[in-house]
Amino acid sequence: MDDFTLIKYRSINKYLLQSLVSNTVYCASPPKLNDPFDCQVYIARAARNAIPMLTGIPKDLLEVFVNTMENTLSELQNKIATVAVCSFSLDLENPLLWSHYGDEHRGLCLTYEFPETFLNDKNKIIGIDRVEYDENPLRDFFIKTFEKDHGNWQEFFDQLMNDLVIKTLTIKGDIWGYESEVRIIRENEGPFKIDKGHLKQICFGLDTPESDIKLVRKLADNLGYSANYCRIRRCEDSDFGIKAFVI
Repeated sequence: MDDFTLIKYRSINKYLLQSLVSNTVYCASPPKLNDPFDCQVYIARAARNAIPMLTGIPKDLLEVFVNTMENTLSELQNKIATVAVCSFSLDLENPLLWSHYGDEHRGLCLTYEFPETFLNDKNKIIGIDRVEYDENPLRDFFIKTFEKDHGNWQEFFDQLMNDLVIKTLTIKGDIWGYESEVRIIRENEGPFKIDKGHLKQICFGLDTPESDIKLVRKLADNLGYSANYCRIRRCEDSDFGIKAFVI
């Protein structure tokens, strides 16, 4: 992906304050996410559902793949359950996101700018990608993958298994499309240390208490962050629109 400016919605609580003190973001394992389908789509089932959608050699290859790789796919499913993701958004001015993830507009948004060298460090990050929202994205992934001319089977297989990890961790049902989500994927759950300079902006919500704003600003300034500050306001030309203004 080309856009490395990522937004993190947060409630203002002890976990936020701890993350500012330690300059970390948290990567969570799939079982801890708020959607039981998230990162837990059944891989083998999606592959089987793709078989009737294909014809000819691609259909035969996928059928053989599913029948012979059942144990491998099961192991991959278990492995994915232990991988961790950190979720961000590309949208700062979405009222739904503020309601659902910004403590009902009482929280804040942290805007990070991650350099390409940081995101491409394979010792720290498995991958980064935008979330795809659709009704059957993993089934469609198998269709598109097996319709291609795969060339060398071993190379195709190795690439497929790697791609499956990233794909399974970056798909959601189409009803979640409003999130405009991007995910950083790591091998292990837990806090992920980043450079303070990556945090570029702190934006407070429409109803963030003044006491919380003062607390966060004082803490961030004392810790040596150089982030700008802004706050969400109601739009003058819209009944329900919101916009970020520098404070």
